[in-house]
Amino acid sequence: MCTDSTTRRGRFDEILASSVNPMTWKRITKLVDEASTGTHVDEHGAWEFGAELDRKRRGIALNWDLYGYGQDVHSRQLLAVIQVRQYQKQCAKWWPSIRKNYFLIGRNEDGTVFAHAVQSGVVRSAIRRNKPVIRAVQDWLWDTDYSRIVRQGDIGLVPRKVKPKGEPIEPTLTVEGSHQLIATAILRDGDIFFALDPEMTHLPGTHPPVSATGWFKVVSAKRAPTWDFAAATRD
Repeated sequence: MCTDSTTRRGRFDEILASSVNPMTWKRITKLVDEASTGTHVDEHGAWEFGAELDRKRRGIALNWDLYGYGQDVHSRQLLAVIQVRQYQKQCAKWWPSIRKNYFLIGRNEDGTVFAHAVQSGVVRSAIRRNKPVIRAVQDWLWDTDYSRIVRQGDIGLVPRKVKPKGEPIEPTLTVEGSHQLIATAILRDGDIFFALDPEMTHLPGTHPPVSATGWFKVVSAKRAPTWDFAAATRD
């Protein structure tokens, strides 16, 4: 499968559908469709694409464009970065209000689709530098080289070369209410946790168990703030 570096972009840096392999485009649009009707979106509800505009372009519209796509370095699954854009105009003589959110979308291990809010500046910077958008976004999410991460959904384990400093606590930890971590030892340094030889289980069962050998920092993937017209999904 080709990546966003081999495609053509339009006036606003969006990837032109005509430059994407038709089968890949079909898979991407299916991801977007499933994400827009997801059953575990946040409190703002699902995405409802379409337009209700009069002849003076008053009204509201919600649509999306593709800004990056490629394979996950670990799972080799298809990922895409999309812009979800809201257009709203109340009076003919007023300028329209345009609000944008960016999301990394893909499939969880159980086949469900996720949409994780990402920072627009990271997407735009990668495009300007002709770098793969997917990897730029993933490195931003984890604040490190994504290829080093042992990941379970929105929680990751970042390897440490030496034993970190911290106060020993019970070697069992529940992260964000849904990821149960058991380790040979766990250290706490303020709000940061480190685990030795960790094993992590996702309690809802969306993601399979993961384990690793050595010391690791326990991290949560960052999320960009979003306008409430287009919600991210929960892990």
